[in-house]
Amino acid sequence: MNHLKQLTHNRIFQISLLSTLIIILAYIVEIFAKVPPCELCIYQRIPYFLVVFFGVIFFILKKEKVFLLFALILFIVNFLLSFFHSLVERGFVNYSSSCTSNNNNFEDIESLRQSLENTPIAKCDEIIFSVMGLSLANINLIVLTLLIIINILFIVRNEKI
Repeated sequence: MNHLKQLTHNRIFQISLLSTLIIILAYIVEIFAKVPPCELCIYQRIPYFLVVFFGVIFFILKKEKVFLLFALILFIVNFLLSFFHSLVERGFVNYSSSCTSNNNNFEDIESLRQSLENTPIAKCDEIIFSVMGLSLANINLIVLTLLIIINILFIVRNEKI
């Protein structure tokens, strides 16, 4: 039981576990709520996967401070990506035409067919799922803000120890 207590108080474990739960929740929304991810949504998952992957490595190496700094950088990058996605969703920024709704004028049926085959199901500039008016990218911004604050607190507390 003492090992379990040590594990749950480990900061690498805590940050990695939170990242794992976020990934699981993203897949739950995708599968059970039938909300397909757009290109930017998929990109936002990558930093979480990296945090979990490197969390295992740094946990084995017992390099907590290095992990916390690395995770902080990944969370900040993900925050910026999420912020960009939110701007795209709200129409403040234009993003690649393959990930946004567009009104192309097609010259023939073949160009229309090719456009439809290359266009993803979910568009980055359309909000197809929201909670209290917040898109998943907006919710991710809030979660990342909390993770960044938690990570900074862990780093500051680590310096004092």
